[in-house]
Amino acid sequence: MCNVNRSEVFNANEVSIYHVMNKTTRSTYLFGFDVRSERNYSYRRGWYRDRMALLARFFCIDVLAYSVMSNHWHAVLRNRPDLAAKLTPREVAIRWLSVTSRAKCRSKNGGEISESEIAKIVNDPEAVEERRSRLSNISWFVRQMCQTLSRRCNKEDGVTGHLFGNRFQMNRLLTEEEVLAGMLYVDLNPLRAGLADALDDFAEVSISDRLRTLDEEAVDFGSWLAPLELPSEVDGKQVVVANKLTAAQVEEQVRKRETLSEKLGCVPMKLEAYEELLWHLAIQSRPELQASERLPANLFRGPIKLRETSVNIEELSERHAQMGRRYASPVDQQTRILLQRRLAAGDSIPIDSTWSVG
Repeated sequence: MCNVNRSEVFNANEVSIYHVMNKTTRSTYLFGFDVRSERNYSYRRGWYRDRMALLARFFCIDVLAYSVMSNHWHAVLRNRPDLAAKLTPREVAIRWLSVTSRAKCRSKNGGEISESEIAKIVNDPEAVEERRSRLSNISWFVRQMCQTLSRRCNKEDGVTGHLFGNRFQMNRLLTEEEVLAGMLYVDLNPLRAGLADALDDFAEVSISDRLRTLDEEAVDFGSWLAPLELPSEVDGKQVVVANKLTAAQVEEQVRKRETLSEKLGCVPMKLEAYEELLWHLAIQSRPELQASERLPANLFRGPIKLRETSVNIEELSERHAQMGRRYASPVDQQTRILLQRRLAAGDSIPIDSTWSVG
């Protein structure tokens, strides 16, 4: 089937939310335990997370959810042309130079940015607007993320070529229900794959960031992860639905200098309710988790609501099954044979089994 043109999915002038994913070439396990080389590459998942966190600081892109698996990654991202439109030419130049490789800088993304580099962009209005557009473009966000990771992995392995098999997939999430389903699907990936037995067992997933504590205080993930709750959940004020903000509305708000929230929430749901919903869905896919001591005792107290409507667990499960089939890609036959041999020999392999290998 032919790929859909990116322009048919992504609108650079509208604030919208997208589920994006990509998988490694030939579905090899280059972020986990690779059965062919018998090497454990799980530490590379941290490279991906750190790169995403860096890019989120400089791009006008909100990260709502993410997970880095053994042979693929998922993210729910929101582009923010409204914020990019408010940047000064100098801010545009500095943000762009902070995340791109520069010929004069031996350490690539490190080192002080020179005034001459900034001036070269600032003094060219077309260059400023081109980079302003890129800073809120999800394709450029993913490109800067994947290219850097590919170069680093190839350098470590002493090889050249592609790390990812094809261009990343992108699907627009049009409603709050779709956004919630997409975030839940991404956050549940490690549990469904058998890489974790609790929501905070797996480091490179957004729900773990949201639940993790440090010295009995909540970790400050606000600098790069979008807050879960919408502002209306906190202060009761009416908020603009992010997916309905058109280019004309962005321009009008910038023209009037209306204050836009630097951060938009993800869904109108408290973290406790979101956690409970994740456990509901996790148990449906892995019933043995009901006996886990990690299962919070205060769960399943009543219906979970999205705004005023109760969430239909069965409908969410079916939606997730459809998403799994959409992204499914069979592991190549050689990997299947090697994996089956290792499992038959009784070896315990912490491998991503989100997609069937049988």
